[in-house]
Amino acid sequence: MNREILVVNSVTVDYPGVRALDSVSLAFRTGEIHAIVGENGAGKSTMMKVLSGVIRPTSGSMMLKGTQRQFTRPSDAIRAGISMVHQELHLVGTLNVAENVLLGREPTRFFGVAVDQQQQRIRAGELLQQLGGDFDLSTPASDLSIAQQQFVEIAKCLASDARVLIFDEPTAVLGEVEANRLFAVMRRLRDEGRCVIFISHHLDEVISVADRISVLRDGKLVQAFARNTSGIVQSKDGSVADEGRLAHAMVGHELSSIYPEKFYSTSHYPNSKSAAIELRNFGAKKKSHSISFSVAPGEILGIAGLVGSGRTETAEAIVGIRPCEGVLLVEGREIRFGNPRAAIRAGVAYVSEDRKNRGLHLTLSSIANMMLPSLDKVSRIGGIMIDSQTEQRISQDWIDTFQIRCARPRHAISSLSGGNQQKFSLARWLEARPKVLIIDEPTRGVDVGARGEIYRIIAKLAREGLACIVISSELPEVIGLSHRVIVMREGTIAGEIPCERLARKDCQERIVRIASGLSEESSPRI
Repeated sequence: MNREILVVNSVTVDYPGVRALDSVSLAFRTGEIHAIVGENGAGKSTMMKVLSGVIRPTSGSMMLKGTQRQFTRPSDAIRAGISMVHQELHLVGTLNVAENVLLGREPTRFFGVAVDQQQQRIRAGELLQQLGGDFDLSTPASDLSIAQQQFVEIAKCLASDARVLIFDEPTAVLGEVEANRLFAVMRRLRDEGRCVIFISHHLDEVISVADRISVLRDGKLVQAFARNTSGIVQSKDGSVADEGRLAHAMVGHELSSIYPEKFYSTSHYPNSKSAAIELRNFGAKKKSHSISFSVAPGEILGIAGLVGSGRTETAEAIVGIRPCEGVLLVEGREIRFGNPRAAIRAGVAYVSEDRKNRGLHLTLSSIANMMLPSLDKVSRIGGIMIDSQTEQRISQDWIDTFQIRCARPRHAISSLSGGNQQKFSLARWLEARPKVLIIDEPTRGVDVGARGEIYRIIAKLAREGLACIVISSELPEVIGLSHRVIVMREGTIAGEIPCERLARKDCQERIVRIASGLSEESSPRI
């Protein structure tokens, strides 16, 4: 019989101007996967920070294995057997993959004087192999993609002998194949008798993998579900948990379809004369090659592919973050950007998947982050002064539009939840009104209610003439939002799904087959 290993009683956490958790009580058991769901700012990550020793609660208590505990730092929680994969990545960029995986747990030799690098590589390789991560262990963490960094973070968690493992949005940047590998690992950990705590905005994932589900809203526990002996997840009153019911519990009302109607003409495809942006045999040096496509004003082009397929690297090469090869044309004019600033001046904006390092300035305020790409709108007297009232008004308009939980916009944006930071990361570029917008993982860490609003705004801007490229690991997202989808594999385009085929039931399966290098007739092994 599963027993309670970790219990929190009436935990409250107050931040300046906001109560993040309001007297929440939860029990976590061995041999279970316990999912926590809720909107951005509902208190999910705050609760996990309490459990992992990152913050101390304002009030309330915590029991671990029947003993009352209060952690003052993360190392206390790790020693007590609680390990966490954080939503925001915490790798040391100058250390390689193997060193990051076993950081603080290095195998030693010569009576502990030196690190046994051979054993370090062997152990790190074994952990990454469980996840299907296949990349050079000597690669510096700073050279990895966000998805690869996520694999390393998960491997770090598995390297501990923790009895309680917390996964905070671990699949946010993983594709379906990679996510399924992770779920297999989570189930194995559960079957070993460990307690797995899982936070995700992907409600289909939650329903498929969780044994117990707790729903938070506005810092309070509002509903709980558990899997019965028949394998059905339901509440105490017998209500069966499906995506609609969970979403209703999260936001407090019914949600309509989150994907907007597609108005782009299916008979029109861009050519060199009408294209807002065009690539000819383009690529990011050593990462992608022979990529040719064009996007017309008003079109939303989706890019799908597995981790390591070269999607992000190609986008970064377009805007000058990486060296590129081949031909790039913007509105018919051949151009090559030396840096993102030059791309912005030409009307090409890129919303990075890495909001922590490339998307936002975490030490600056929410308002400052919002206005950085659009300073000309609030600059006065030749740039000597900033119109603070105008920048506050513009920021507040986007806060209201995206329903961002931001009690004090002039405080550092690092004080916001990851999902609310993502909303700001997208809104700042929408405010800049570019001609071409490249969005990498647009709804990473964003709740189901806000996703629909993001999709509607992107579709509205596209109808007004914006050319948009959406890179996403979520196939329903890339299918539901895009007018057509190209699929990348091993650094180049492996196939294309035209608009008329996106509505077919087998579309998602077909994309997986193309991305995996399988034939149309064969079935993907996931």
